[in-house]
Amino acid sequence: MWTTAGLYADPGIDYYEQKYHEHLLNALRKKAQSLGFELIAQSTATESAS
Repeated sequence: MWTTAGLYADPGIDYYEQKYHEHLLNALRKKAQSLGFELIAQSTATESAS
């Protein structure tokens, strides 16, 4: 039962995949930090090709 009269709008699979990716990355950052490491973004092959 909804507390508001609004309709539910499913944000779609892309939204959930993005949130999952962010959650995974944040958990990895925390784990690395607890072990004394720091994650640094690495450029992808497509970025370095241009």
